[in-house]
Amino acid sequence: MNRLRIRNRQRRFRLDRAALLRLGRALMACAARSAPQRVWREIDILVVDDAGIAPINAAAMGHDGPTDVLTLAYEAIPGEPEGATAELVVNAERAWQQGGGRRAEASRELALYLAHAFDHLCGHDDQTPADRRSMRRREWRWLRQTGIPETFLP
Repeated sequence: MNRLRIRNRQRRFRLDRAALLRLGRALMACAARSAPQRVWREIDILVVDDAGIAPINAAAMGHDGPTDVLTLAYEAIPGEPEGATAELVVNAERAWQQGGGRRAEASRELALYLAHAFDHLCGHDDQTPADRRSMRRREWRWLRQTGIPETFLP
């Protein structure tokens, strides 16, 4: 992995970028252990709100309205350096709502969204109830390994 970058595309919630970057790096290491065959050249974490994620959700998934997290992976184009790229789009507004408007709970929810996105990068899917349970167990295990909870929304 060459680069992990945080891009804050929302203005409603202050964001502790350093803490989010630490979490991203730790989850990237968990994902690398889970799927060592995947080589990632670049991963961008985009932090958005409902208004920011809705058009991405429509374009990428064909779904109307906002969602909590999207994982968009792109294979390397011939002639580019080895490794795929990805955009992990996490919705800070949805995390705040799911966290009941409480900073610590919203931060844990945002961390879970990010873990879920990295789990998808490993090739796991959540189309069936059994797959969803398996992913959720792995995501919580990863978060425990990273020392979460940290607060990302100061």
